[in-house]
Amino acid sequence: MKRIVVAALMTLTLGSTRGAGEAEFKTNDRGLDRRNLDPSVTPCVDFYQYANGKWLERNPIPDDQSRWGIGHEMRERNYVLLREILDAAAAAGAAAGTNRQKVGDFWSTGMDTAAIEKAGTAPIQRDLERIAALDSLESLQAYLRDLHREGTTLLFNLSVFPDLKQSDRYMVYTTQGGLGLPERDYYTREDAESAELRRKYVAHVSSTLQLLGQAPAAADAAAATILALETRLARASLGAVELRNPANFYNVKSVAEAEAASPRLAWPAYFDALGLAGVASFSYAQPAFFAEVNAALAEVPLAVWRDYLRWHVANAFSEYLPSAFEERRFDFYGRTLQGAKDLRPRFKRVIDQTSDSLGEALGQVYVERAFPPKSKQRAQRMIDDLKSAVRARLQALPWMGAETKVKALEKLDTFVAKIGYPDTWRDYSKLSIARTSYAANVRAGNAFEMRRNLDKLGKPIDRNEWGMSPQTVNAYYNPLLNEIVFPAAIMQPPFFDGEMDDAVNYGGMGSVIGHEFMHGFDDQGSRFDASGNMANWWLGDDRTRFEERTAKLVKQYAGFVVIDDLRVNGELTLGENIGDLAGVTMAYHALQAALAREPQKPIDGFTPEQRFFLAWAQGWRNNVRPEALKLQVNTDPHSPPKFRVLGPLANMPEFAAAFQCKPGDPMVQPAEQRADIW
Repeated sequence: MKRIVVAALMTLTLGSTRGAGEAEFKTNDRGLDRRNLDPSVTPCVDFYQYANGKWLERNPIPDDQSRWGIGHEMRERNYVLLREILDAAAAAGAAAGTNRQKVGDFWSTGMDTAAIEKAGTAPIQRDLERIAALDSLESLQAYLRDLHREGTTLLFNLSVFPDLKQSDRYMVYTTQGGLGLPERDYYTREDAESAELRRKYVAHVSSTLQLLGQAPAAADAAAATILALETRLARASLGAVELRNPANFYNVKSVAEAEAASPRLAWPAYFDALGLAGVASFSYAQPAFFAEVNAALAEVPLAVWRDYLRWHVANAFSEYLPSAFEERRFDFYGRTLQGAKDLRPRFKRVIDQTSDSLGEALGQVYVERAFPPKSKQRAQRMIDDLKSAVRARLQALPWMGAETKVKALEKLDTFVAKIGYPDTWRDYSKLSIARTSYAANVRAGNAFEMRRNLDKLGKPIDRNEWGMSPQTVNAYYNPLLNEIVFPAAIMQPPFFDGEMDDAVNYGGMGSVIGHEFMHGFDDQGSRFDASGNMANWWLGDDRTRFEERTAKLVKQYAGFVVIDDLRVNGELTLGENIGDLAGVTMAYHALQAALAREPQKPIDGFTPEQRFFLAWAQGWRNNVRPEALKLQVNTDPHSPPKFRVLGPLANMPEFAAAFQCKPGDPMVQPAEQRADIW
């Protein structure tokens, strides 16, 4: 299963749900689309509506989606190409052990619904039998160790990442986990809506246990005790805002110290089972959580732990079991939590899982079809322009002292940009995939990824590794390696188009590049130095002045009403909001440099500057269901799409000048409230 990324990847996130619906791909995929504009709205009043209003009207959310936007449009095209690739691989009859054989067999088993239905719960039967036989703390510990070794990290998480304070070496991190609801506050909020959601969650847990053969009354009782146990774990967990602080992932302890603090987790035996017997110390992150787990292992009856494990194993593998399990999972996590009406088509779900398990094996073929060399060359030119713009802005900052500027420029000079795909492809030779069982293949992929991650320990840092596959429509910044990464799939129209004018490309892809650059200088990334170490490189009062400016951004976004009385969480979204504001600012100034080299005339009645801002705004066109908006505001460090347009542009005098906005207009922040950071 997925392991938590410890303070590592700061992403753009074009859409919070994967995949696209069955609706027709409705877009003009070449640059700006004038059909999207809503001329009934003044740009200086609501630029998001002005840029996207007509698109929002004619693009209802497909029933199998909780939202629909540009990222989904791009993924829709991806699905067509990826399905062609996978169908060809499945029919190729490739030699055993080759990537083509593995990708083809993985895809085939995922699409073989008859075999999946016939197998029933056989793929997790061994787990269910072991859980039923648990009769002691020792047997419970042994089962958890085996699960983790196989890549299913129940109760808590473990991963290997660079040491936050010595980024030239790897370290083991253990972090909180064990919950079935999205995060801590879903268990602790006392309002009526939260209580009703917990009631529905208990019903969902019960229905899943009943699918495993438990009688309804017994399943209801078990589900109630599972909620109580998870609530206990949640109360000892950190919340979403606290988890944005990288310091909350760094608490180095010796194995002996961890064993003394939480002996019922049997840390020496745990590390030995994972092949990490030589580990002397690790980041024992969120110690209050592990103290509570330790206490619960003593106080909670084994019968409750058996129910808890039975539920979490079934939940972890429900997407690879018969349709009844998939449908129950969708009913709660898709329909109730996110508002989607229908389950996504199976082929898209299987494509996503193939990408998760064999991402670079599939990506290697994908880039041959979707990413021409000229795209990489033009992207590199844009990155060079953005880097020059960042340098000029840093040098000219009036609020930052000269010594801190030197440190900031040192960090800028160490940035590494990765474009399109890895220079060295991942080796899948140790992963065995067969055309027998979909769930078995998924489990093999999980175990392979866990072993690949654990095997990093004690080795040099792999600076060629990618955290996303080439077919992922997203981008990220990794502060530990001080790198910005742009997979091939995001460098496609309409975000990036080699045939379009610079204004559109800089407003779209250039702002994405600027966003990732400036994650290195947001409230989180700015805590890491030029070497990728979590260290304070700020001198004098510069950090205080920085935080005074970012506080204005927190206040601005906290004023945005999302739905009913729910507002954007300005603290949770601060890093991404800084990235948006700074990214658009840097891209704008990079465009000015490009225009100085090669001036451009107005197109379709819009100046280059206006086209730039329209490209940014149209890049966030998105219809979102109320349920998905609530989930995003409660859990996601990214602001809802509308406010990723309104928020940053209202802080930019350059935007006001481009559209002749005046003080007092909604799209113009008063001077004293304007967040002028980078």
